Amino acid sequence: MSAAIDCYHDLKYLSYQFKDDGMTHCQRLDHLCRTLGFNNRHHFEQKIAELPDAQIGKYSTKLMRQACARVLPKPNVVYYEFISQRERRMRFYSLWAGWDKRGQEVRIPRGLDGAFTVPRVREWLDVPVYVIETDRQLVAWRSKWHGMAYVPAALAREHMKEAFARRESVVKGPRNEAYGLEEDFNDNYATWYPVGE
Repeated sequence: MSAAIDCYHDLKYLSYQFKDDGMTHCQRLDHLCRTLGFNNRHHFEQKIAELPDAQIGKYSTKLMRQACARVLPKPNVVYYEFISQRERRMRFYSLWAGWDKRGQEVRIPRGLDGAFTVPRVREWLDVPVYVIETDRQLVAWRSKWHGMAYVPAALAREHMKEAFARRESVVKGPRNEAYGLEEDFNDNYATWYPVGE
């Protein structure tokens, strides 16, 4: 039953992202339910309660994805930009932290003003830019729909510790010139392959 409750909460969360559409909250819920193939919110609630968790999860994922593509970041909160790709590779907008013992650049996620950045990036790009605010959304984004997402600092540091732990490999002193550079970071994006996730 908790999957059905989560799914209904996902529907309401998505509904809140459309406040400027001239509909009442209930009209908006009914409209969203019709786009999912249900008659109205009551029909949605009744049928979702009858479905197995795996089927409910498909609806939840779809609702979360739509909401995350519309929601705006909270003001005065640091966000990190990550790009999840299907082959488990992650990229992130980075800043230079130093050199490692093999003379390679060490880059860590760079904090951004999400409230300023996300609306502009959404204008420039012709793909969804997600704003992730919860553990459930983060797991769904990383495992199901992928793409570019802005993740608040606390959530990013909890779930993407390895990207931040790269700083530990920085050594003091100048670059070790015995090795050539393996990667070019002209676009400020670093690649990371999460292990065991």
